[in-house]
Amino acid sequence: MQNIELNVLATMLNKKVWDRTKNFITPIMFPKDWRSIAHSIKEAHLKYEDIEKLDKASLIGVHKIMFPATPDSKAEQTDILIDNLLQLETVNEDLAYDWSKVFWQRDMAKQIGERAVEFWTGGDELAFSDIAKMIERVASNSLDAHDTFTIIHDDFQQLVQSTVQDPDFTFGISSLEENIQGMNRGDFGIIFARPEVGKTSFCAHLASHYIASGYKVHYWANEELAKKVKLRIITSFFDIDKHTLLNKKDTYIKEYKERIDKNLVVIDSVGTSIDEIVNFTALNKPDVIFIDQMDKVKIDGVFTRGDERLKELYVGGRELAKRNNCLVWAVSQASYEAHQREVIEYSMLDNSRTGKAGEADIIVGIGKGLGVDDNTRFLTVSKNKINGWHGTSHATLNIATGRYSV
Repeated sequence: MQNIELNVLATMLNKKVWDRTKNFITPIMFPKDWRSIAHSIKEAHLKYEDIEKLDKASLIGVHKIMFPATPDSKAEQTDILIDNLLQLETVNEDLAYDWSKVFWQRDMAKQIGERAVEFWTGGDELAFSDIAKMIERVASNSLDAHDTFTIIHDDFQQLVQSTVQDPDFTFGISSLEENIQGMNRGDFGIIFARPEVGKTSFCAHLASHYIASGYKVHYWANEELAKKVKLRIITSFFDIDKHTLLNKKDTYIKEYKERIDKNLVVIDSVGTSIDEIVNFTALNKPDVIFIDQMDKVKIDGVFTRGDERLKELYVGGRELAKRNNCLVWAVSQASYEAHQREVIEYSMLDNSRTGKAGEADIIVGIGKGLGVDDNTRFLTVSKNKINGWHGTSHATLNIATGRYSV
């Protein structure tokens, strides 16, 4: 037993110290022979809430209740350990917390090493993503962040303020922003339309708008060639057609390098799996992700029906946004029912009965009516957890530049 482990276990006898460290110091972090005592300390604090510091009688009493089949030889070892803990000099709460923090960091380093070995030996393809997340936790001192959940510590003022603050990401389309100011980190949205109506152009418009605001954008393209998608985003950013860009490329090259190149990553992702997207995201930390098209992304697992696969895939998209604190847009096709319609709702989403729509915070359908001006698009929000507004906004698509405007 190393000194820091002994000291941390001893400080846990103090109720105030235990309260401060209980969410990140767990029994499994201690050597196997000592875990029963760590469990007993936890149970004793829960049982005897008024005791500021656990004594030998209460701790041994709880231990006997929790582990009644302990052999006599092991019980003697437990008795000696408890005596050793009680004999250690009492330290102030801040020092005890610092010891616990260092102990947690050492345990995280151990876990990172174990996962690295698993990745090296090819035993777990997700290990690399886990390693990246654990390193981020240590680097940011996220003591209360766990593998599957994070404890929220915002105070009342912070929580109230979060409901009135400006959104992280606006649309750059005034007719839409009149009803929905924008999106936030952790949101998951779906953009859908019939072929050749303007899904990718809409995404290129949003991407260029985000880049202009200084955000880092990842665009996963498995439908259209990645080079074409990147060119669309560039022309939308400068609001020029590709021929002008070609003829005046020297005019735009400096701004491209300074503002676009460092903030835009476009990936040719035919055959890519959701796990690969998750791993890449954990390592590179974008602010916004586009997956075009989401339905074509691969996902591991055995599914008896296609709707089960799509449901699980969109669950993965939502988790991608939440766990990486970024905005994720999934791009999908509309069913034939939406052909030449101005207003298309999410019931017209291709494979709409799979449950994938249920995972989205917002769904935007892009419609183009028969006989309507070729540049006019109808942006219908038929699902909206952001602020509840449902309706249709008009916008004009400049087909040459890919820029949406009113």
